[in-house]
Amino acid sequence: MPIGNWNLQWLNHNAQRSYPLTERATKKDTSGPDGTIRIPDSFIVAIYFPVHAGLDVLIDQFYIKNILISPVGYTIGVGYNDAELGAILVGNVNVPLATHTANTAYAIAGINDFADSIGQMVIGQIDEIGNLPQGFYEFDIAGAEIEPDAIRPMIRGVAGIRVVNVAETSETLYGDIEFVAGSNMQIDVDVENKRITFNAISGEDLNTTCDCLVNPPGECIRCINGNCSDGENLVITGGDCINVTTDGNVLQLTDTCASPCCGCPELDALKSQIDRFSDGVATLENFVTRLGSEVTQMSLVVIGSRLGDAGGCDDCADQVTP
Repeated sequence: MPIGNWNLQWLNHNAQRSYPLTERATKKDTSGPDGTIRIPDSFIVAIYFPVHAGLDVLIDQFYIKNILISPVGYTIGVGYNDAELGAILVGNVNVPLATHTANTAYAIAGINDFADSIGQMVIGQIDEIGNLPQGFYEFDIAGAEIEPDAIRPMIRGVAGIRVVNVAETSETLYGDIEFVAGSNMQIDVDVENKRITFNAISGEDLNTTCDCLVNPPGECIRCINGNCSDGENLVITGGDCINVTTDGNVLQLTDTCASPCCGCPELDALKSQIDRFSDGVATLENFVTRLGSEVTQMSLVVIGSRLGDAGGCDDCADQVTP
């Protein structure tokens, strides 16, 4: 009689079997005949890696090339057996230990010819692999071959375009995008070589018409407050406390009398003198206080002296013999 029924999901099934690695994969590294470690079935539970069809690869030649086990997480390299170049690294996955939760998908970042291949690798439980010794382990295709259905064909294309102008970056543009030649620019299209060329040129009447020619400026200023030039230039001169300066099309009138005659060095010197007077006032106040105390004490001594003299005379009178 069955004790109970288990309804496992796809990833949970994969945690108990070799997939996405092939059944014939030994999962052992190449450090020796028996290897040093064996990849647990519960570690990698799904792989999706898109490959551009123009690369002309064999989908049964992809495998897990290496695994780095460290205190902070895991780095997994995806490899490919190239007929000419041999074993090459085509993608990397980084799994941070601190934030990982079971069945989390991580991006597979493509490398070199596979740079536009962004896939996914789902990492299941890390309890078993966490018990393995830390280090960097290499694998061959016999040890970590990936199932062919995890490798998907992809049509290479441009997903979007962003325009960068010095420190400013536009939003990503999607869909049909047109390149339009601007002022003093020309765009040439080479269909055969699939090439677009931007040329900066001059003298080809490609410059934008100046607005000043389309909308000419108004009449010149000939009168100010009823004073007219009669065809001559108006001359503005300065006087007492007024200085007139020009910079291009800017006319600036400056009141020189309102400018401070003292700068920071002079004000600092004046402040220093005032601070010295303040110190002198405090010293004088202390002296006056001490002087008042001395005067009070002197008065008490004098009064005591007079009272003592009066008592002495009475005693003397009593001792005088008639």
